[in-house]
Amino acid sequence: MASGKVIIIGAGIGGLAAGYWLCQRGYEVKILEGSDRPGGRMVFLERKGDRVDVGAQFYHSNYRYAFELADAANLSHSWRPIKGKTQFSLRDGSTQLFGHRDPWMKMLGVRGNLQLYCFLIKYFLLGKRFPMYRIARDIPEYDNVMPLDLYPNRKDQPIRDYIVTVVSQGENTGMPEWINLYHYLHQFRMTMLTDFLSLTRGVSSLTEELARQLPVQYESPVRQLVAEKGRIVGVQMEKQGTIKKAGHVIVAVAPPSASRLMPEELEEQKEFFDSIVYAPLPMPVFYLDRPLRKDVWNYFNDPGLKKTFWFAIDAWAKVPEMVPSGKSILTGWSGHPLSLNLIDQPDDEILKKAQEDIEVMVPGFSKWVEEATVFRHPYATARYPVGSHRRILDFKKKAEQLKGVSFVSDVFGGSAMEGAMASAAEAVSRVCQWGGTA
Repeated sequence: MASGKVIIIGAGIGGLAAGYWLCQRGYEVKILEGSDRPGGRMVFLERKGDRVDVGAQFYHSNYRYAFELADAANLSHSWRPIKGKTQFSLRDGSTQLFGHRDPWMKMLGVRGNLQLYCFLIKYFLLGKRFPMYRIARDIPEYDNVMPLDLYPNRKDQPIRDYIVTVVSQGENTGMPEWINLYHYLHQFRMTMLTDFLSLTRGVSSLTEELARQLPVQYESPVRQLVAEKGRIVGVQMEKQGTIKKAGHVIVAVAPPSASRLMPEELEEQKEFFDSIVYAPLPMPVFYLDRPLRKDVWNYFNDPGLKKTFWFAIDAWAKVPEMVPSGKSILTGWSGHPLSLNLIDQPDDEILKKAQEDIEVMVPGFSKWVEEATVFRHPYATARYPVGSHRRILDFKKKAEQLKGVSFVSDVFGGSAMEGAMASAAEAVSRVCQWGGTA
């Protein structure tokens, strides 16, 4: 048995974090990545020296593992705070600026602001505590309701639109009908109670630099895990069908991909991964011939306008060092379930629709577009409907009984990069506890 060997499937931030920590502890690690690049959903495009994040957009200031890995990748000098504000385009045609630390939100009115402060007191000062980046506690009264259930009246529409919906769209690329209160509280804490950070060459520069230090094999898709006598002993490769043996295998890919890797012996795990709702995310990117407002990095359409593209991010205003040309680059963001209508559309139709919706947020911008493209994500972020946290806890408990395999995913930590890294830390701890043959 290859007891000291660990195979990691996937070179996203979770797989790379696990690989780094295991290499530091002396294990023989092999990271198998099916594509030709690292990072997973942390990805960028480059044009004439300008870079734009077209996946994950920022780190939160309490990402402990991200800071540790950035130090390891010699990027500690590259952190930059995102200082701009969000501009809301309201349904009456006016605009308002808002910073996530502002104590008063004008769009909410007196009633909405009082509701917001009551929410903070009830759930953050007096509510039940749970880890921020680990799903580790069963709280049925949070798991079995939706955040919209807290505001059922017509007079509650401002807080439903400008807080509940915006937090859900911004952090989870989905409508609030698709998340439970547990996950909403997690999102709210990240959005409202931390600062946003990036790196001078973009979010994905962390995975780029980590991958350079680690034994990553690109274009090496895995067909399936290999089981013998009740334990996972390796993987079967997709291209040649060859089998690579290892003392432990860490599956660090998105749940839809993880499902396809499960052998018959792990049918229950396959069913769990199949139950996680993801949606592809086509992302339009517009390269402009001029800068927009330096003090606004995020443009939001009023949820009441019911646009397909909810918000747009300006890469130049977010991190000017990423865009040395000084010209704005806008990415358009839709999400579940509206993004389902975009999947089969050609790029030109997606760009046309995005231009219509972004024009509401940035009037006249279509005249300033030098070039446009569409980046297609096969998976965006997971949905957390009612009851999902209980199912995740049940899965994790049963997975701990499996031999030779661990699972790493942001799903176990609330669809955040730090959640993926925390999940990787748990997998590494499990491997080390059992000497690489758990």
